Amino acid sequence: MAIKRKHPWRKCPLGEHWVREHERRVSVSDKNPDGTTTVDGHCRKNPSHHEIFIPDEIHEISNQYFKNLKKKPTPNTMNFPHGNDFDDLIAGWTQYWNEVFEPEEPLDPNLVKALAASESSFEIGASADSKAGEAKGLIQVTEQTRKILADQKGELQDFLVQLSKKEVSDPNLNLFAGIRWLFHKKYLASHRLKRTATWMEAIAEYKGILNQLGKVPRSDRIMRNIEKYYTQLSNPINLEKP
Repeated sequence: MAIKRKHPWRKCPLGEHWVREHERRVSVSDKNPDGTTTVDGHCRKNPSHHEIFIPDEIHEISNQYFKNLKKKPTPNTMNFPHGNDFDDLIAGWTQYWNEVFEPEEPLDPNLVKALAASESSFEIGASADSKAGEAKGLIQVTEQTRKILADQKGELQDFLVQLSKKEVSDPNLNLFAGIRWLFHKKYLASHRLKRTATWMEAIAEYKGILNQLGKVPRSDRIMRNIEKYYTQLSNPINLEKP
């Protein structure tokens, strides 16, 4: 569990979430002749006191802070048509969750990009059936995962993410939720292995194949494929020519 303190990118105090400016129906009056009024953006308390993230705030943060980040993934498409389209989002949310959870070994945005290459080929409409329900988006967040991320009485305990079935396909929201889930999977993999798991082992746990490595050829091939993408991104010799 991370030490709870307000991240500088968040608009609201601990235990509150941001609600953006929106219109609200009201009684028709001289002041509101069309029956609507504009509610300014504001912070709303979370009765559970959990740290809860909703799409409004996730979009607000990315719009405000992600353009000028220094540590971005390597600009290598790996021959995917949209391979560099989401580098700002990958960089921003990787940095955000690293700063929240402060792991001894920070998550590398290149590894997140390699995961996205493996999961979706950077196609935002990618989906696949799984035992945990349909998986959607850049890093394939499953329906079961979406529910766990929002469950205030579930296994996450805190830093929850509330997304609808439709919203989970949005690349910004998908990366935010998926990277948060990857941090949880690193915790679970460490518990399973009885030592601190590597990020590659966390990805194997994310994909549900950690206990199959070295035993199931298909699972080993999946991880070799991710390692191949990661090597392409990590080795400057493999950078694409303009």
